[in-house]
Amino acid sequence: MYLLTESEATRGMTALPRTLFIALAARAQGAQSFPSLDPHDGHAAQLLMASGAEVQTGPADQSIVVNVLWRTQLIKQLGHDFFEHHPHSTGINLGSGLAHYFQWFDNGSNRWIDVDLPEVIALRDHLLPTQSARCLHKALDITTAGWWKRLGLHRHQEPLFLVCEGVLMYLQPEQVRNFLREVGENAPEGSELVCDFISPVGVGQSALADTPAHQDALFTWGAHNGLELAGFHPRLELLSQHSASEAFGWGGTFAEMLWAPVTGGPLYGLAQLRVSDD
Repeated sequence: MYLLTESEATRGMTALPRTLFIALAARAQGAQSFPSLDPHDGHAAQLLMASGAEVQTGPADQSIVVNVLWRTQLIKQLGHDFFEHHPHSTGINLGSGLAHYFQWFDNGSNRWIDVDLPEVIALRDHLLPTQSARCLHKALDITTAGWWKRLGLHRHQEPLFLVCEGVLMYLQPEQVRNFLREVGENAPEGSELVCDFISPVGVGQSALADTPAHQDALFTWGAHNGLELAGFHPRLELLSQHSASEAFGWGGTFAEMLWAPVTGGPLYGLAQLRVSDD
């Protein structure tokens, strides 16, 4: 498990927001060990250094690093495909941490909103003050009812590209259901939601090792496959499902096949959902 050393940036930060440093460290340092998965993040290393946070990893953490790099590459691909078809649309990262996807998606015409808890957005504003008319930071808890309207997303008529990574597995099952229903009830037709999920067998584990805080960052929700996510609202349909086993080559795929009767799907996966009125 990751060991996060206390710093000025992390002092006073609650356990769940502290998990943002897992993804940040993976994007900043992971390419040294896994160059083929390098997302070429032009900000992660600088942000990690500026935060003063020291993230220590061990051999057991390498799979987490691979998962983060793999999903980053996949989200980049899916986002590029979306904005190729909807070049003037808006993307929203729901639970952004210190990720900076707009560095890859900015086509000069689209817009982007990074959303997270107030303490994370305060840190983001301090370390990454690059807001503009087309790239905004907004503080909001996406587990509260009515968050869609409070973000002003109800004003959008064109399809939206929604990202929610490294978030849902830390929520309670009812919070996940409410989140997906909020998207299903409000998103314009043609919108896409890309979100990751863990298998239910991983519930109860934690990616943080800085006890006792890690007890408040346990995985509390899992899904067997992307169809379960789509099933939370009739307007949600599963476009594609991907497994992190892809990043480990044929060996990973074969191992997942052996475990499939027990897990019912990926140990860690990413679902691409589309909002449709059909």
